[in-house]
Amino acid sequence: MCGDLALLDGLDGWPAISRVVMVEAGREKQGQLTEQTRFYLSSLEADAQTFNRLVRNHWGIENKLHWMLDVYFAEDRCRTRKGNGADNTATLRKMALQVLNQQKDKESIKSRRKMAGWNDQYLLTMIQNIKF
Repeated sequence: MCGDLALLDGLDGWPAISRVVMVEAGREKQGQLTEQTRFYLSSLEADAQTFNRLVRNHWGIENKLHWMLDVYFAEDRCRTRKGNGADNTATLRKMALQVLNQQKDKESIKSRRKMAGWNDQYLLTMIQNIKF
């Protein structure tokens, strides 16, 4: 973590930036170690432990979202590549997941998705219950 930004160029348009945070992350999967270094710009005046907690929380949410998209929508198997197709389908999957998560019944997301595909009334009820 560095609070001395005098040596960094290009921060003129970012007057609130007070820290550059470097996070070194590693994970082991199937005996293979992967290491990654990420940098963050921050306006938060905090210690290293706080930044570590915030970064870990952020990636925990990202990983959970990716898991849900892959399990419920098979996102990793999607082969849409042309034009804006990949971005458009990713946006639609995320919107659908939000609608599925807003339902207040005791069904699983998988069941809600199936019921919405089979039952037009259930789908209409889901759409009418969308909260913005």
